[in-house]
Amino acid sequence: MKSKKLISLLALTLITFMALGSMASAESKIVLKPKVDAFALFVDTSPSMNEAYKATGNSKIIAGLNALKHLNGVIPNLGYQSALYTMPDFITYSPKATYNKSAIAKGLASTPTDLPFFKSTPMGKGFADLDGVLSTWKGKLAVIFVSDGLSNTGRNPAAIISNMSKKYGDRFCLHTISVADTPKGLAMMKRLASLTPCGVFVEASDLSNKAVLDKFAQDVFYTQEEELIVEIVPIVVVPPVQEKIVFRNLNFGFDKFQITEEMEPSLVEAAAMLEAYPNLKVMVGGHTDSTGPEAYNKGLSERRAKSVADWMAANGIASDRIVATGYGEMNPKYENTTKEGRKLNRRVEIDVEE
Repeated sequence: MKSKKLISLLALTLITFMALGSMASAESKIVLKPKVDAFALFVDTSPSMNEAYKATGNSKIIAGLNALKHLNGVIPNLGYQSALYTMPDFITYSPKATYNKSAIAKGLASTPTDLPFFKSTPMGKGFADLDGVLSTWKGKLAVIFVSDGLSNTGRNPAAIISNMSKKYGDRFCLHTISVADTPKGLAMMKRLASLTPCGVFVEASDLSNKAVLDKFAQDVFYTQEEELIVEIVPIVVVPPVQEKIVFRNLNFGFDKFQITEEMEPSLVEAAAMLEAYPNLKVMVGGHTDSTGPEAYNKGLSERRAKSVADWMAANGIASDRIVATGYGEMNPKYENTTKEGRKLNRRVEIDVEE
């Protein structure tokens, strides 16, 4: 049921409303921020990768791919671009696209593990081919290279990476995942990682350790930052109760319904009060004393109500908020047996509804 509040043009009582306010609560939260904009997984598929990897007992290529599968499982989705390539035959197994774990997993699954035994290993050429692709990439770049570090022909791979580091500057990081079983191969993998200032070296077998895996992923892909999270919590604020305000000189003369100059200051103040609560409906009720026929008084009260409603509509109160009704002599507030009582009964009252 709608609640009513009486606002009389003789005595206007302001009603206390519940106003919504807010307060803030704050807590810290760890947020992951990307270190790079794009990364390439680069897998060595040369003949020596067919050999057994002593740390795991399976082939180097399988150990390397397993390490990348573990890594793919912990890379956060932070909007990277990613791709998967192989060397020395430069083949794309997952084209550059927004990083998607499933797409990378599919590419790793399709990378061959049964490699030819009689083929050279021009690692330098593989990096040169990769450079041609990376030259079109934007932002900070990371390459995660899986290999045993053995190169038996062609250009020096370390020289190629050194040139790429100079070319891309701090935009470029080379990280190596080693399946090397020889001192020469191990030295090459460590050296390649050291040629870029942000490069990280790790043994493939160590990535089966969750702590090592998580650290490598963080070193390569993201930073952890503590941010202050501010939450706006609604609270209820109760405004102080307003004192009663009395309007004077708002009664109508005998048989009159026109607004007089004496009424206008109080009407202006009443309109200002109503503008402060634009969601309220305004019910304007006209009244008369008991002098004269009842039917005539009914019409006179309607004209009085309409006069006030029209004045309000002309002075800023939307007309669709206002309903004017005449009650005639049916609701006297004062005795009609006295001149003063009859004068006070010739009035208009305003009800408001939510």
